[in-house]
Amino acid sequence: MRLKVKAFIFDIDQTLLNTLKRFYVVFNRNLEKLGLKPLEYRDFVKKYSLDILDEVIAPPKSKGRQTKLHRFWLSFLKEFRSFRTGEDHLIPGVKKVLEKIYQAKIPIAANTNCIAPISQVKEELDEFGIGEYISVIATGYEAKDELADGHHFSKKTIIKKAIAKLKISARNCVVVGDYYNDIKAGKALGTKTIAVLTGLTGKEYALKLKPDAVIDSLAHLFDVIEIKK
Repeated sequence: MRLKVKAFIFDIDQTLLNTLKRFYVVFNRNLEKLGLKPLEYRDFVKKYSLDILDEVIAPPKSKGRQTKLHRFWLSFLKEFRSFRTGEDHLIPGVKKVLEKIYQAKIPIAANTNCIAPISQVKEELDEFGIGEYISVIATGYEAKDELADGHHFSKKTIIKKAIAKLKISARNCVVVGDYYNDIKAGKALGTKTIAVLTGLTGKEYALKLKPDAVIDSLAHLFDVIEIKK
C-alpha cells in the first residue's frame, strides 16, 4: 500500500542534490583548522558511509570530545552552503519528480541543517533548476539556538518550521531524507517518513530507523507514494 500525503518535506543534500564532494572538501578544510591531517577521498567515503567521521575529528573517549565535535560541526554547517564544487549536481530523477508534484499542486518544502539564510538556500536551488518547484524552505539558521545548545544535527525545530509554513497537518506530510536526523525528526513530529539510499549509508542502516518506506533514490518516490488531493 502506498503512502497518502498532501505535502512533501525534502532534505536537500544527498536527497535532492549530490554534494558529497563538497562535503569532503569542507570537512577537510575544517580538519585543517584544527591542525588535523585531511583525509584522502577514498578514506572519507568509507568513513562517511559508516557514519564514523566523528572518530577522525576526535577519538572515542578523548577528553572534551563532545565539545570538540559540536564546535567542528557547527563551523561546518555555517560554511557548507557558501561553497561549491564542480561536481555538485542534481541526483538523477529529482527534477522530474519535483515537476510532477508541482504540477499536481502539492506543496514542497526543502530543509537543511546548514546555518544559512533562506535566501542563500533559495539561490542555490535556483542554480540547480529546482527552486521554482519549492514553496517553503527551512534551514538551521532558523534553529540556531537549538543547534547551538542541543545537538548540531537535530532537525526537529527545522522540520517543525517547515510544517508550520506549509500550513498542513504533520500527519499529512512526508519527510524524505538520507540520514537518521530526518527520519527521527519526522517520526517525533508525527509525519510519514521515507529514507532514501543516495546518502551512501546503506539499506541496513535505513531499515534500523524504521521509516514508513525505503527507496533507492527519489526517482522511485512514486513507487511508495500516492498524492492526496
